[in-house]
Amino acid sequence: MIDFSRFKAQDPEPPVVAECAWCHGEIRAGDEVKRIDDGGGFVHNGFGYDCATRYAEERVYDAMGTINIRGEID
Repeated sequence: MIDFSRFKAQDPEPPVVAECAWCHGEIRAGDEVKRIDDGGGFVHNGFGYDCATRYAEERVYDAMGTINIRGEID
């Protein structure tokens, strides 16, 4: 008997359900995400993505560096 299974249609990708607030990439059904509390959007949170961390750093911190004796960041 001939095996025709290789011609069977592949399962389609899950549908796009949102856009990442950091990288603006597609978020598909089944992706790991974090929901943003003040905007209601989403950011990627799965393996290989640092969107959640980078988005949070941008929103929470306004400067980075070494603090001097006056309590200022150089």
